[in-house]
Order: sequence, then structure tokens, then C-alpha cells
Amino acid sequence: MVTTRSSPSDERRQYSNSSGLRRVLSFREVFFASLGGQSPFLSITTYGTATILYAGLLAPLAALIGTLIVLVNGLVVYKLSQRITKTGGYYTYANHLISHRVGIVTGFVYLFYSILYGSAYAIGAAGITWFLFHINFTYTLTVLLVVQAVLAILGIKPSARYAVFAGSLELGILVAIGAILLYLSHFNLNLNLINGQGVSLSQFGYAALFAAAIPTGYGTITPLSGETRMASKTIPRAIVAVILAGGLLAAFDLLAFNSAGLALFSSFSSFEEFIRSMVSLKSFNSPVLYLLHRYLGIFIDVPVLLALINDGVLGVLAYNLASSRVLYAMSIDGWLPKPLSYINVNTNNPTLAALVSSVGVILVSVLASSLLSPLMAFLVLGALSTTAGLIVHVVSDVSLIRISARRVKRYLGQVILASSALALAAYSITSAVVSTNPVFMELFLGWLIIGFIYAEAQSIIRE
Repeated sequence: MVTTRSSPSDERRQYSNSSGLRRVLSFREVFFASLGGQSPFLSITTYGTATILYAGLLAPLAALIGTLIVLVNGLVVYKLSQRITKTGGYYTYANHLISHRVGIVTGFVYLFYSILYGSAYAIGAAGITWFLFHINFTYTLTVLLVVQAVLAILGIKPSARYAVFAGSLELGILVAIGAILLYLSHFNLNLNLINGQGVSLSQFGYAALFAAAIPTGYGTITPLSGETRMASKTIPRAIVAVILAGGLLAAFDLLAFNSAGLALFSSFSSFEEFIRSMVSLKSFNSPVLYLLHRYLGIFIDVPVLLALINDGVLGVLAYNLASSRVLYAMSIDGWLPKPLSYINVNTNNPTLAALVSSVGVILVSVLASSLLSPLMAFLVLGALSTTAGLIVHVVSDVSLIRISARRVKRYLGQVILASSALALAAYSITSAVVSTNPVFMELFLGWLIIGFIYAEAQSIIRE
């Protein structure tokens, strides 16, 4: 950002809307930036607990099934990212492959999804930090939001460097935690189906859906396509790598947590009863955190605190960067005010778009945590953003079906893939709508209506 007084000509040289974003990101930087969008530790302690609760000893298997579910949707985006390498991701796919109206609405829905998802991670990280270490929730939330906003405004390169460092650190912590728990519990592994007979097929399916929430984050990759070197190859590879890394890590850690729980309790039924007694809608208590303290004591506090800080910053930053690039792309195409596409050439960053996105994340986080308890705010924002994310995936599925159907004999596999993902997304959307409080769902529907009205107004103006 420009901090010194300059002449109008200097201003024009520093802020340009014609040269476009430079391609500076490598595979490693894109991978870790997106892995941060999963908030691995936070996801495993929350969604992982639910997976163990419903799938029991089969939780690691449920995590693998959940990963395959995510991979189906990920492969649709994989195919689209090979064809279109411009900035904007899902918005760009819809805008180019379906229609401008659908593109605008998709952009609105993606902004809703990314800003709320990022806010949920900030509140979740601050809430667990408050619960575990009694560090003031407001102070922690403020620090997390400010740090990620500064990184987003500084540009993609500083953000990517931080993501590589912090993401590598957290990945190492989670692998070490799993390995240590397995060792201390004497590898008390039990995955045979005889001990899993108490789990019904519906319970296992529900557990797989919770597990599928863990290896997300790949949705933040495609908006960065316009800043990635050899994007047609790098972005698809990163999508698959992030999904598999997150899913396999979750399965490994859930295996370790089950081993640790079975070593402490006489039977899984006792372990399950303990889990149910700890799960509450009033606090961020987690059986996973309890097991870590039972086995590792105060020595686990520093790694857990580091992981929470990483999740709070990286999780929000990944979605903040993605939403700012959608704002930038929509501005470039003329659907949003032109200043949002101005680039600070010193930082290769659409600074105003990053600032607007950061303000959006901060406002949503502050408003949600003021009106609701930290846990309820986390759950509500997570539910709403997940629903929005599913709708975005529906659009990507339709995009792939449309371009593949033109040569259906040649691209029959892609049509089947996209159709399967579409059916899965439709089922998930139905489940989300039924299980979400109607009052909160109306907020999303209201935003969706605004998007439709805005798209129609823009079309009328253009005509």
C-alpha cells in the first residue's frame, strides 16, 4: 500500500488496472495456502470428534470415505481449472461457461461462502484458545483478524511465505501428535468390522459427511489461478494434493485418538459414553483435547496454542485472499466498481479488493460473536457458509456438464463425474437446509435474492 505522498503520475504507476496480476505462485505456495484454509487442527478437534461419535472404531474409515466424497467434487474443479486459468475461480467458470447472470450470482454466493467460512475459523480458534488457556476471547479474535488482514493487504507473496512456514509447522505438529499418541497407547488399533457392528449404515454415512468437512480448503485455490505459474498444471495438482493430504492426515490422527481412547477405557462403549458426556453446545470442550492432555500433560500446551494461532490466521487468510480475488475478477469484467481491480504494482495485489474483503471478514466476525456465544457463532457461520459452498459446487458441476455434453462421446467420463458430484451436492444441500435454523437460512436466501436482483439489474444496464 502507498504510504508516501506522490504525484498523480506516480499514483498511476503504482496502481494499475491494465497489466493484470503477475504469475508468481509455485505449487508449494498454493498447496500450503490452501491447506491453511482447512484449519487442520481446528477441523480435527471439532469435525473429528463428531466422526468418532457416530462411527466409533470405524472413524478412520469414515474419514477415508469422506475424503473420497470431497475428491469427487474436487475432480470436477480439477477439470475446470485445466481449461480456465484466469483469476476468479468458480465465478469465472460460471461467467464464461454458463452465463453472465449466473456468473454474477455465483460471485455473490462465493463471497458469502468465503467471508463467513473465514469468520467461522477466526471465532473457532479464538473460542478454543479462550476455553483451553483462558486467554481473553476478544483480544485473541482481534489479533487474529488484524494479522490476517495485514498479510492480505501486503500481497500474495508475503501471505504465501507465511503460509508455507506456518502450514509446514502445523503439519509437523499434527503428524507428531498422531505418532506420539499411537506410541504411548501401544498401538491399540482395532478396525475390524466385528467391533464396528454397533454402527448402522446411516450412522456411518453421517460420520462420513462430518469427516468430509475436514479436507476442504481446495475451494480457495482456484481464485488464485491468475497468480499461479503454469496454472493449468499447478492448480489441478494442488487441488488433489490438498484433499488427499487433509483426508489422510485426518484418518491417521483419528486412528491415533481411537487408540489413545481404547487404552484409557475398558471398552469402546465406555469411551463413547465419555465422548457424549463431553460434547456440549455450551463450550468448546473436546474429547480430542482431553486425550492430548491426559497423555502429554502441559507439554502439549505450546504446540496446541501454535496450531490454534496458525488455524486462526491461515484459515481466515486463505478465504480472505480468495474472496478478494473474486471481487477483483468481477471488477475486471465490469460487474463491480472499477477501483476494486486496481493493482498495487509494488505488491502485485488488488489492494482495495483485499481491504474490502478484510473489512467484510472483520465485520461478520465481530457481529456474529457479539450476537451469539462463540460456539454458536462458529456453528451458525459454518452451517451457512457450507450451504453456500455447496451451491457454488453445483454451479461448477453444471459448468463441466455443459462443456462436456457438447462432445458427450469424448467426454462421457466427465459428464458422469459431474453428474455424480451434482447429485451428491443436491443431497447435501437438502440435508443442510433441513437441519439449519430457518431464521439463519433466511439470511442466506436474502443474500441470494440480492445477488439475483443485482445480476438482473446489470444485465438490463448492459442491454
